[in-house]
Amino acid sequence: MSVYTPLFTLTVEHGFYDDGLIPGLRFVATDRTAQIIHNCALLIKPVAGGIVVLQDRNSSEALSLYAASDEEPLYLVFKAHAADAVFKSRSDVSIAAHDTIPLFDNRNTEPTSDGPVRLHDGEHVSMIDLASVDDNRVTDILDHRERGFSPLFIVNIQINTEHLAAVGGDSNMPPINYYIRFKERQLFWKYYLVGGMARESLFLVDADSQAEFILSGKELLEDRREAITFRSTRRLPLKASAHYRFQLKERDNGSEKVIIKRLPMADVARLGRAVIDGRSEVVSEIYINC
Repeated sequence: MSVYTPLFTLTVEHGFYDDGLIPGLRFVATDRTAQIIHNCALLIKPVAGGIVVLQDRNSSEALSLYAASDEEPLYLVFKAHAADAVFKSRSDVSIAAHDTIPLFDNRNTEPTSDGPVRLHDGEHVSMIDLASVDDNRVTDILDHRERGFSPLFIVNIQINTEHLAAVGGDSNMPPINYYIRFKERQLFWKYYLVGGMARESLFLVDADSQAEFILSGKELLEDRREAITFRSTRRLPLKASAHYRFQLKERDNGSEKVIIKRLPMADVARLGRAVIDGRSEVVSEIYINC
């Protein structure tokens, strides 16, 4: 009877999603990794936001032989694909450089017994974690099709003999919990009040006083309708659901009343550009028409 013990877990976090975990990730093993998984009777089990790799304690000899090799260290290499088609558009733009891919490797990390291990230097994935698709570390992993439409990232996990011996042994050393954390995109939000909402007595406020909006003028839309626009004074993070409580209010005879209690959130479905402080900036356009 097989008894499986976790070798390590890998969790991928992202600030956009409500639970902080990327949904629907799919991990594809390289050919060599797939052969190791088969030869060593490993299990790759999907979990929320990642995977857990388990070994059969009754069939651990083959894995130990791989890990003891001096000529070819034992790496499990995976290419991660996101089910969310606009994932990259919802992520920090600093990692969107052309012909690059985030590459993570656990060789520069130290296993701990008191918490997860981050696979990148900074708090979030950044430009220093990017590798060119022409990098020697990448060219043998990506096939021709993937070089033009690359996976979300590549992760290399080396399994050494020390940790392999300890997992499930008398030392009570737990499996290593690795994690990767992506930062959500931040951009300016711009609301367009159209139709009956295009009234100069209206204004936007944040019920929680976290953000501020300014009147950014009137604009003529493509259908010749006029819109009154409001823009955030700073970049705000994109979130999957109602993180803010932005309200549309109206001044009437010295008093104020709420017209819309909670305005819709920004997304990447409709992006535009605006000149802000002399620079062309990307803005998320949100239209209010009642």
